[in-house]
Amino acid sequence: MTNTTDPEEADRALKARHRAMWAQGDYPTVAAELIPELGGVLVEACGVRPGDRVLDVAAGTGNVAVPAALAGADVVACDLTPELLETGRALAERRGARVRWQEADAEALPFDDATFDTVLSCVGVMFAPHHQRAATNSSGSAAPAAPSAC
Repeated sequence: MTNTTDPEEADRALKARHRAMWAQGDYPTVAAELIPELGGVLVEACGVRPGDRVLDVAAGTGNVAVPAALAGADVVACDLTPELLETGRALAERRGARVRWQEADAEALPFDDATFDTVLSCVGVMFAPHHQRAATNSSGSAAPAAPSAC
């Protein structure tokens, strides 16, 4: 392992290790076996309705994104790990859910303010290495138009 004193380079290396770890494991099976109902429960608890613009942060394979889309929401699912997004695309397609999948870092979301009505995360965002940065998204982007962040 290489040590670096440049904080930005160290952070990029950390994110690369996280991405590789999630790509190597079998998260889709873990999600399907341990928390299959959690996404639907979260969608209901957040009051997601047809036509709502929803962002699922650290979406993994779409535990929340798919139920939100099936509820009629316009959903973007983002995650740091492209391999999980590919699995999520296939799962969503099999279930008839329309979801836009985008690679994105929970700590630096590439969305403008007020783009979404509801911003949520099932369990993924808790694995971001910098919790405060993920919670505030440093620039405040992707803040809901109406106060509904689950």
